[in-house]
Amino acid sequence: MDYVVALGRRQRKRQDLHQRLLDVSKRLFKERGIARTTVDDLAEVADVARQTVFNHFPYKEAIAVELASEGIQRVAQRAHALLEAGVSALDVLERTAEWVLDAALEDGELAVVVARELLHPDPGRALRAAQQVPLREIFEAILVQAREEGAVRNDLPVDVVASRIAAVLRSIIAQVLGSDVEQLRRELTVCFDMVFNGIRDRSN
Repeated sequence: MDYVVALGRRQRKRQDLHQRLLDVSKRLFKERGIARTTVDDLAEVADVARQTVFNHFPYKEAIAVELASEGIQRVAQRAHALLEAGVSALDVLERTAEWVLDAALEDGELAVVVARELLHPDPGRALRAAQQVPLREIFEAILVQAREEGAVRNDLPVDVVASRIAAVLRSIIAQVLGSDVEQLRRELTVCFDMVFNGIRDRSN
């Protein structure tokens, strides 16, 4: 029993430290920017050893990805609420992409770092990012609902469609720094117009 209590206490302490590192990172990233914030900076402000940071995050960009995951979870919850309220799934799909873009425009450098991680040439890093920022899975769930509503062609694999939409969104997000906001929104609108023209079930 003492072992179980001690194990639980250690786990809570680790979780508390993990959250402290996230909070410190969020503040420093906002104040200094991600590129100008080093792991040494994070360790110093959090009052921990440099290795402690690496015990929680294998590289600095992994912190950015985890910070972004909170926003993506909120987007997924909003999308789910709209579906539950009876809004058509294709409308929810487009709104969800717009929310992701809005969040990226607000996050700036953080969003660009996350987009690069999602496209990272190292499969392990790309997978880690995709698990924490599951754009494809969110879009796929909405597309499954759209198919149940009879709005999407039955001959199209929704996982492939979701992957293509996520890829388009990632490429747009990667441009949010220094790009014209209206141009990015226009690009997203055009992409969705092309997607919708290709996936709509016109037999109904």
